[in-house]
Amino acid sequence: MIKHRILVAGATGQIGAQNVHLLLDQGHYVRALVRRPDAQVLGLDGAGGTLDYAVGALEDRASLVKALDRIDTVVSSANGIIPSGKTMSVKAMSAGGYEDFISAAEEAGVRHWVQSSVPCWDHEKSVPELAGKRLIEDRLARSPIATTIVRNPAFMDVWLVMAGARQATAHHPHATTKRNYGFMKMWQGLVGNLVAKRGILLAPGVKAHGAPFVATIDVAHMMAGVVGKQASYNRTLEAGGPEWLTWGEVATLLSKKTGRPVRVVTLPAWFARLGQGMMTPVSPSAANILALVRLVASHQPRWEAPSVVEEFDLPPQTTVAEYLDRNWSDGADLTSG
Repeated sequence: MIKHRILVAGATGQIGAQNVHLLLDQGHYVRALVRRPDAQVLGLDGAGGTLDYAVGALEDRASLVKALDRIDTVVSSANGIIPSGKTMSVKAMSAGGYEDFISAAEEAGVRHWVQSSVPCWDHEKSVPELAGKRLIEDRLARSPIATTIVRNPAFMDVWLVMAGARQATAHHPHATTKRNYGFMKMWQGLVGNLVAKRGILLAPGVKAHGAPFVATIDVAHMMAGVVGKQASYNRTLEAGGPEWLTWGEVATLLSKKTGRPVRVVTLPAWFARLGQGMMTPVSPSAANILALVRLVASHQPRWEAPSVVEEFDLPPQTTVAEYLDRNWSDGADLTSG
């Protein structure tokens, strides 16, 4: 196996940190792009390979040029959906930050770029994260760098918690829902114990609506698993988890886990859209989260048993039931970042 020199962007995010671990385990040289000199990628016990850090940010082109020195591959899941500190807006990150990042990578001679992305939707221009990811995809399509776009639907690590099951917070030290972000903390304070204490699952959409929920570790396996593989070059891979589940079926799984009946209370798309409009002038990042709630309430692609797993010889994917067995924590203090 050819060893690569890889820059991981978004390295302190949940998917990015798992990308770092998997790529180190494959024996690659990995450089983690972080925003602060004291930042570290946690949860790397037992990882192989060679790791170093580059301090930089998408709004600082000079730092990107330095970070890309002698790098042949970029693996990027950087986004501003749920901030962990001061960061660019989703719009600025996608339109400006990534333009500088990609052009700097072209000048540095990067040969392969693996980019996380999101499903297409007819109304995606009203969802900043979707519109932004499409700008990134379009820019990469014009690049001479071989590109692999990995589009994934709803992450079970995030949406189980958002729907009222704080006890399902991932044990990973960089779990998205553990971030010290005001809106996320407020949301979990309001709805985080609905499943465990009241038997209510707050589901975007209707009871019969659902998704091919995917675990973030499986997204990382996809991204790390295509590095350097020519079969993935200049392709868009659309892949969900191992099964399509409705919110009603998720409620049944949560009922088994909690030992109490769990019923679905729906969160309509129109309500999320109203909240998005109200929050846009106050907190664009909170508005973006509500826009994603609206997306999940309105649309999730029918991606089941993705051929990507077989094609690239990836590990078996995690079901929602397996995820709950591995991560459920009764009575744990899950409020800290």
